[in-house]
Amino acid sequence: MVSRSVTPLRRAHVIAPFGPGALLLTRDRVSAVVCAPATWLKSLPKRPSGSVPVLDELTINDTNLQAATGVARFVMPWPSGSNPKKDRDWLLPAARFPLVEACSNPKCFRLIYRSPADASPGRCNACTPPSSKRRSWPTFQTALVLACPAGHLDDIDWVGWLHALPGSSCRAPDVRYRVSDVADRPYLNCESCSRSAQFDPNTTFRCTGARPWLPHSEPETCTHCARPLERTSTAAYYAWQLSSLTIPLADADNPALLHALTENATLRTLSRLTRRTEVIEKIVETAERLGIHTDAAEVTRHLKAIQSGRVSVPRHVQELRTRELNALLSSDHPRRITARLPDLIVEPQDIGKFQHSRLGRCLAAVSLVPRLRETRVCVGFCRVEPIAPDPEIGYAQLWGKPRPKDFAKDSPDDWLPGYQVFGEGILLLLEPVAVARWAGRVAGDSRLAAAARAAPPGPESQRLRWLLAHTLAHLVMRAAAPHAGYPLPSLRERIFAVDERTGFLVYTASGDLHGTLGGLVELGTPGQLSDILEAAVDAASWCATDPVCGEDAPGPRGSGSAPGACHHCLLVPETSCEAFNRGLDRAVLNGHDDIPGFLG
Repeated sequence: MVSRSVTPLRRAHVIAPFGPGALLLTRDRVSAVVCAPATWLKSLPKRPSGSVPVLDELTINDTNLQAATGVARFVMPWPSGSNPKKDRDWLLPAARFPLVEACSNPKCFRLIYRSPADASPGRCNACTPPSSKRRSWPTFQTALVLACPAGHLDDIDWVGWLHALPGSSCRAPDVRYRVSDVADRPYLNCESCSRSAQFDPNTTFRCTGARPWLPHSEPETCTHCARPLERTSTAAYYAWQLSSLTIPLADADNPALLHALTENATLRTLSRLTRRTEVIEKIVETAERLGIHTDAAEVTRHLKAIQSGRVSVPRHVQELRTRELNALLSSDHPRRITARLPDLIVEPQDIGKFQHSRLGRCLAAVSLVPRLRETRVCVGFCRVEPIAPDPEIGYAQLWGKPRPKDFAKDSPDDWLPGYQVFGEGILLLLEPVAVARWAGRVAGDSRLAAAARAAPPGPESQRLRWLLAHTLAHLVMRAAAPHAGYPLPSLRERIFAVDERTGFLVYTASGDLHGTLGGLVELGTPGQLSDILEAAVDAASWCATDPVCGEDAPGPRGSGSAPGACHHCLLVPETSCEAFNRGLDRAVLNGHDDIPGFLG
């Protein structure tokens, strides 16, 4: 593992885009793959006996996501402090990859194979005699790697590819690697048999099943074909993220106590014990030390409320989205004057004040969300093409073994990487009758059906409603960003196409300077929001690349492509989009040829 190259990384980036299995460039310009969570445990510092275990201290709870992912808890990446010696105990391991390097000497270009545990700068000793006083030439990592849709990653067999071409035969291959003007088309030649060729990046290989993020692991059997990809390509890693918004108990009269019982490591441990009088008294004593004034009766009442909330957890993502939408539309989470701000504040608005724009007249509800808390979890990843997250497959990817049905007590592998952050947002809910009427008119259209395949599984009408909400969310994000004080990458979307309701939440939850400036909810006043909605509709009516953009056809595979969408009009940074910029089409709003638009 790369033990001598320490590179700072934002805590949120350990979930995405640099989660387990991702390729990153270290401070020393070495390409490395982030190792699996099992290796993180070995790097955690030891704690004195009797203190709170490290994993318990870093644990974050979200009962909804825990049920959806099948794990017992999530662990937030540990922060680095100001003590360099202590920080070295908290390193997140990474392994050198790719392992194949080439000499930079123009007279050599020899291929060299490195060890993943070798952290030293690459040097070629073959072209510099040992007796020479001149320093040996440095080596550089090859630009391409082999990736398959199942997430496997391996070096390209350059020697095998060159000698697999027709008319090639060599007993002692000595292959040289030279870069070309195109990064994915290097030149290869063999000094032994004089065979030479320029690499074809469209070549497909049989997947070897290699998993370099799991050190010392054996390759898996894989039936997929592997494709060459540039190691810096976004297609080399698509993080599988699941997220949920914290929905506080509406009847909790002490939000600070409720938060402490679920988030504080000591109180969380005590609350799992039996409800004996001495345990309740210990909880009250600990809460008082934290500055939370309470008594035994209030603690008992809140523990019962927490337990009742855990009994009825959603079992799939759509059910979770239904609960979130219900909370974002309700008046059960107002502003409160308490010792601690609640995790969710919702302010439903009078919809009659937003009828001054074309889109505003199609709204059923508007809610301002001055405060929300989001939990994000890395449940796995894929490569080459983005596909829907599968927590069971993802657990096997991250841990190198199948996920058990039930974890043993104090199991070290009962968790996934997670992160929590606060933010604010605006929820827009579309008028259900108008949406249903539009979905019925466009049902069966091949262009929209292809784009809607990026939506979660469901009937055609639900996928079309998702496509409409997704396209509108992108338009509103792009229109709101210049006025909200946030850069576009700090905004995110949350699409709701549940029951017969269709809507979206535009929010910010970046956890840093760009995500806490506080200007999104201020745009929710009737005048400002109407102007933004009108600007979003205008942006959908034309594009700088029309007619090419507007007449774009779905991709040959039809796997949720984005016809009528490009970087000039609809696309946003992939960190802001739930579907990796798939499932978009401006035609859903204003129409195109035979496709009727939602606004006519």
